[in-house]
Amino acid sequence: MNRDRGSPADRPGAGAGDAEPEQRLDTAPVPPSLAPGVKDRSFRLGQASTEPRGDLWEGPRAGELIDGTYRVIGPLGQGGMGTVLLAVDERLERDVAIKLIRPSYAATDNARRRFLIEARAMARVRHENVIEIYTFGEIDDAPYFVMEYVPGTSVGDWLDELMMREKLPTIDEALGYLDQICRGVAAIHVSGSVHGDLKPSNILLGPSSRVAIADMGLSRLFDRSSGEPGDHPMAGTPGYIAPEYARTDLPPHILQRSDVYSLGVLAYEMLTGSPPFDIKSAADMLAAHHSTPEPPSSRRPELTRAFDAPILEALESDPVNRTASVEELRRALLRARESLDASHAGLRILVADDDDDFRQLARETLDYGFPGAQIELVSDGKAALVAADAQPMDLAVIDLDMPGLNGVELTAALRERHDMPIIVCTAAGGAPDWKLLSAIGADGFLVKPIDPFAFVALARKMLDASSERASSPD
Repeated sequence: MNRDRGSPADRPGAGAGDAEPEQRLDTAPVPPSLAPGVKDRSFRLGQASTEPRGDLWEGPRAGELIDGTYRVIGPLGQGGMGTVLLAVDERLERDVAIKLIRPSYAATDNARRRFLIEARAMARVRHENVIEIYTFGEIDDAPYFVMEYVPGTSVGDWLDELMMREKLPTIDEALGYLDQICRGVAAIHVSGSVHGDLKPSNILLGPSSRVAIADMGLSRLFDRSSGEPGDHPMAGTPGYIAPEYARTDLPPHILQRSDVYSLGVLAYEMLTGSPPFDIKSAADMLAAHHSTPEPPSSRRPELTRAFDAPILEALESDPVNRTASVEELRRALLRARESLDASHAGLRILVADDDDDFRQLARETLDYGFPGAQIELVSDGKAALVAADAQPMDLAVIDLDMPGLNGVELTAALRERHDMPIIVCTAAGGAPDWKLLSAIGADGFLVKPIDPFAFVALARKMLDASSERASSPD
């Protein structure tokens, strides 16, 4: 099914992250579409594609129907091994992303095995910060899988846009995203996998600040009974890959620290605006693995030295000396953020939830994260609207399912009357609810039971973004 290269899909976003082929670092061309000064983050180390870049397999064309269910809209990403398509599931009436490998690759046992490992690794994870896989099948003797489509952008595009505007991410914005990234990777590790290719282009930023980790094509799936990793080639992205990732003799809990290294690189880049090492060749990568980067605070003094130790420990070249887990890194970053706190006197936060225990937890968490702030608690949607109308609030945290006005109705009413950030908390809501709430003005979502650190990180990000909007000239 060789086809002419088609036009990009009209819709923004992606469902599967980076679909680039694995390329040798010293031969990969820089895409001409990149604006001057914008770094290409897609180079990979591994087997070079033998296919010419101008003759990539596009797969089924727009309008075609896959397995009688998925109507193709267009490509989301292409690479030497295959393509990712945007499609509509006509039975369930939802957008999906479909990842296919080209038939010539599907003919090899190794490619089919790797594709199945990726699908199984995704299927073992159920977390809001990891792309969800729906089903697996075959078309024209080539396997494919269908997964969640996340409209929006990627961390890589977000960083490049800021760079073009000569701006740095705010500390709270970066930490808000990093917190979600860490929680998603931690869920991957709990499921028994290692992602193996964490980088800005594989991390999607969807509606209402939701982060979704994609592209587990280089993941290692560990058999829970034996603890042994499956076969895996040396592949990855220079600048983000850990020194030990090619080794197969490390136990799973140590090999998972390769993802911690990649997260350390991401944290460094998202907080300072540049990666810890300037890597342009394989030799640069090898040299970087035996050197220590500048402390982050030397590149961005407002971080203070509190951030140096957490990030540099995550970048230790020896995995034995590296931060032991993703959760440990996440907590260390949040503790570093606490050192920057000042009084939040004058800040007003509204919490609306009919669960007494949640309201108490919210108060304690917000008192900790925003010392001096005024926290107003109400137990239903109508009381929340009255409170917001009586005195302007800086942030609203509301339950999706509560009496008076539910979360959807309250979000619509608050957005019509006020300009505060709105975070919706839910124990049962999913992607359809998030899509609806985002469309009517919700700024963020949290899934119960809520992690207090994640709650504070998202609230800070929302307040930071609101303050920046208010201070920006129109």
